[in-house]
Amino acid sequence: MSNTAEIKALLVTHDHEMVVMFSDLFREIGVAVQSYGDVSGAELGLRVVRFEALVLDFDTLNTTLPIIKSLRDSHSSKNALVFAVASDSHARQRALEQGANFAFERPFQPTRIKEVLHTAYGLMLRERRRYFRHSVRLSVRLRRNCGTELQCTTMNISRNGMAVSTPSVLDLGETLEVVFTLPDVSCVVTAEATVVWEDKHGKAGLNFHCASLEHQNRLVGWLDAQFFRHLNSEQGTPSPPPA
Repeated sequence: MSNTAEIKALLVTHDHEMVVMFSDLFREIGVAVQSYGDVSGAELGLRVVRFEALVLDFDTLNTTLPIIKSLRDSHSSKNALVFAVASDSHARQRALEQGANFAFERPFQPTRIKEVLHTAYGLMLRERRRYFRHSVRLSVRLRRNCGTELQCTTMNISRNGMAVSTPSVLDLGETLEVVFTLPDVSCVVTAEATVVWEDKHGKAGLNFHCASLEHQNRLVGWLDAQFFRHLNSEQGTPSPPPA
């Protein structure tokens, strides 16, 4: 899940027509849809998949607030856009009060919905880029506070975190100096890291902050290039990043 650049939308409704229409419209802009007919199933989906959008049917669901709360409490999907579908103005107002970003009415106006989704796509893309985690093996040098240096290998890396394979067990919460080289751009990145998880079997997760803004910008630029390469591969069509 972490390495994919695919943007995903969670659709919750009992209405088959709504599932088909939104799935087709999302597919046109390169967004994958996972649909559920009940809130409990959708909440389970939120626990295992990162979503950039949530579409809720306020006409057919008995309750909607729990799924919105679950979304906002989610570590991975908390910034997802919320689209509401509601027939009357009172229901649309309720949707906005519960945190919906956009509200659509029935009967559906596919052209209008398509325009909104195209506008929102840039926001969804930006959010997905922020959390993209690239699976890659890079050599990393860790320097512990005691002066010991460890030669490690990344399993994946994001803008401010990495999972590493280490020859020695690290201590949860310890701080380290991290040095690694970005391939293709020949940039040596130095950062201060904290161990946030450790499995006691040579694998650990680090949160890090680059030592300079230049290093951070080079890392973000390199990750963005990997993100769009994955995105184009998954969609099957090349699409340039938005300006």
